[in-house]
Amino acid sequence: MDLYCRDGEQRPESWLDRSHSYISERLCEPAAWFDGFFGDSRSFEETPVGTFIRIRNAAEWDQDGGVGYGLRIRASIVLPRLSDQFRLLVTRDEDISGDIRDDTALGDGSDRTRLGLRFIASERSRSQLDFDGSIGVDGGGLNPEVRGRYRYVQGLTDRTLARATQTVFWQRSDGFGTTSRLDWEWLRSRDELLRWTGQGTVSEGSDGVDWQTSVIAFRQLNSKSALRGELGTFGYTKPRFEVEEYFLAVRYRRQFLRRWLYYELQPEHAWPLDSETGSRRSDWRFSLTLEVQFENETSRHQRLRDYLGEEADVDEWGKEMPIPAEAPGRRAHDSVLDEPDDETGG
Repeated sequence: MDLYCRDGEQRPESWLDRSHSYISERLCEPAAWFDGFFGDSRSFEETPVGTFIRIRNAAEWDQDGGVGYGLRIRASIVLPRLSDQFRLLVTRDEDISGDIRDDTALGDGSDRTRLGLRFIASERSRSQLDFDGSIGVDGGGLNPEVRGRYRYVQGLTDRTLARATQTVFWQRSDGFGTTSRLDWEWLRSRDELLRWTGQGTVSEGSDGVDWQTSVIAFRQLNSKSALRGELGTFGYTKPRFEVEEYFLAVRYRRQFLRRWLYYELQPEHAWPLDSETGSRRSDWRFSLTLEVQFENETSRHQRLRDYLGEEADVDEWGKEMPIPAEAPGRRAHDSVLDEPDDETGG
């Protein structure tokens, strides 16, 4: 386990680097233990664990609600000795459901941390079928959930694609339900992406359809910084069709000091509907987020290959360089776009 989880480099002198390296190993060891407990020792040498963990600490100011703070943890841990089709997940409700809105900070109190397991039943260049089982692990008791999801991607031109995702789920709080989502993407270049996305959810616990839609633009400034702009709206259809909120947000994300340390600045202006008066107010918001990433080298190399291309020499990127954030990377030359009728395994 010590050989499996160590970073393979000399321990840095800085207390910040020592602390990060120590925590990375401690986070890796439980994954290695569970993976080894369930699997074949031969795969110990062939397929190391791929672990990626994000810890986001955010402060948010809302013109209407004041100041708040929040801590969020997201983790994806590959278990190749159980099967390379399994993932351990530590997520939020919106990550599991695929909600469009990517809030930087707090959200509402119903958005809970979930612990789960994902099984990837089928994965091809244009489609994927997976199943999740998860449990809400904080606040108001447990809320188990099971979910099946099918995603299909179709290249439309050499720079545009469409992605359809259909999900069926059951959870104790809302019963059975289904979510339909459609995305359209224009990959203008390796560093620029424009996406329109729309989604609707119906469940036993909802009245009518809960819907949301937005347009998102990504722009890579350099290897250490990126911009993300979003214009969107969401609402419901019963007891009458209503737009609950319009919003416009711009996020600046930058890596600093270390390749695993990031900060984000996000000003936002929203026009939410006041449920008591029925009028729409104007609301300014601002978020400051600090993110720490923990990742072993196997996972980092794979993410670099996803961005640079499978044939790239990832060592040339440099150990202190971050993986560019919010950029399409290799997807700008994706086989789905180049050969839209190719359904070979990927």
